[in-house]
Amino acid sequence: MTLEMKNLTKNYGNYCALNSFSITLTDGIYGLLGANGAGKSTLMSLITDNVQRTSGEILCDGKEILKLGKKFRQKIGFMPQQQGYYENMSARAFILYMASLKGINKKEAKMQTDKLLKTVNLEKVSHKKIGEFSGGMKQRVLLAQAMLGNPEILLLDEPTAGLDPMGRDVLLSQIVDYHRQRNNTVLLVSHSMEDIARIADRVLVIDDGKVAMFEKTDKVFAQSARLSQMGLRVPQITKIMTMLREKGYPVSSGVLTVEQGVQEILRILGREEESRGQ
Repeated sequence: MTLEMKNLTKNYGNYCALNSFSITLTDGIYGLLGANGAGKSTLMSLITDNVQRTSGEILCDGKEILKLGKKFRQKIGFMPQQQGYYENMSARAFILYMASLKGINKKEAKMQTDKLLKTVNLEKVSHKKIGEFSGGMKQRVLLAQAMLGNPEILLLDEPTAGLDPMGRDVLLSQIVDYHRQRNNTVLLVSHSMEDIARIADRVLVIDDGKVAMFEKTDKVFAQSARLSQMGLRVPQITKIMTMLREKGYPVSSGVLTVEQGVQEILRILGREEESRGQ
């Protein structure tokens, strides 16, 4: 599947939120970065057709999504940053309710609900009210509803916001597992550079409503000075590795996660031990 945006522009009065924005997404996990007001939420809203564009095109496999209408919406799963849910509903009842809104028949909705509750590790508590859930469990309910209908495009807006480290790890792992099963397109918005570094294949950086960077994750985070100019930062471990490299340590570039940082340090220590032995 190919999702293409061509000269996409959105104005709110005299304010231009997106300015002749053009990019093509295929299968993969994409991190979407930008400072507040850069145009991230506007892009998501245009893709989901929740707001009307000023000009430009959005094409799915070469066809305008406005002409595809319902057929395109069925291809999308959306987890907004702030989504309402009924606290007195059980997790199962909520997902079944969302399935009905998406037009999924009852038999198929039940099958998908059972599968998704298992996917997000909530099958054993599916009968409990959402209001009794922890923040991480609530986020997993919202992720499950976004996965309804086996979407070819999964849009996730700050899915790990407010979660503790373990909760973040669980949710990110479930997103990656789902992508591997479906080989779909995932667009992930997050203020956590660590989240993006951990799972994104490529990173799209928006600045002032335009495409500022669109490259592989390691290449984007290698440009810390440029990111800083746009009000962004690199993952903390990447920053530490860069400082070590500047001090003369033989640290490889492209370290994005703590796990990679640990392996890199162990590699360097191993080389030093070999040198002493000689």
